Amino acid sequence: MDFSCVKNIIFDLDGTLIDSSEGVIEATNYALTKLGRPPRRPDEIKRFIGHPLEDMFTSFTDAPLDGLKRAFQEKARHSVVASAQPLPGVEAVLVLLWKAGYRLAIATTKFAVHTEAILLKLGWQDYFAATASGDEVARVKPAPDLLLLALQRLDADPRDTVMVGDTVNDVLAARTVGMPVIAVKSPFGDVDLAGHNPDMVVAAMAGLKHIFKV
Repeated sequence: MDFSCVKNIIFDLDGTLIDSSEGVIEATNYALTKLGRPPRRPDEIKRFIGHPLEDMFTSFTDAPLDGLKRAFQEKARHSVVASAQPLPGVEAVLVLLWKAGYRLAIATTKFAVHTEAILLKLGWQDYFAATASGDEVARVKPAPDLLLLALQRLDADPRDTVMVGDTVNDVLAARTVGMPVIAVKSPFGDVDLAGHNPDMVVAAMAGLKHIFKV
């Protein structure tokens, strides 16, 4: 696909730009044990990163979902931000895209307070013209709400905007909006994204340098 018309790039956050998996694991097991359920292995939890919390917790237990989510957020407000680190090569690519004049945004299932704190921690707040977080919409990915909010805040058209993400939900959300999508290989072992027909698949974020000629 020709991406020469692209002016705006919307990124997923966890698994695409950062790794906060240790904090997610800590918050998940805190929630499970607080409600009297056994903790889960890191690999069991990591495969749900980037997906709705409901999907993860309902696959683990029949404990009350509201209580699990409250306990998760209680711990996550500290653990997720503290553990967040850029994935290899990501910061260099963001700088190149930003300097080239692309308008960048984030659409993530994370709560806004986490999104903002992570950008501040990493010194990335100037790179992103907009963010859209999971607690700001009625439905998270694969529903289109997060991408529609990001587009609104960017004042952007889906026809000159591309989504970059590492999960099937990123691909499905972009398709619903009518936006092209680039899938990047997930560090958390998500399913083979090529089978869901993204416009392009890259092994790592460094691949965007060639796509966008930066």
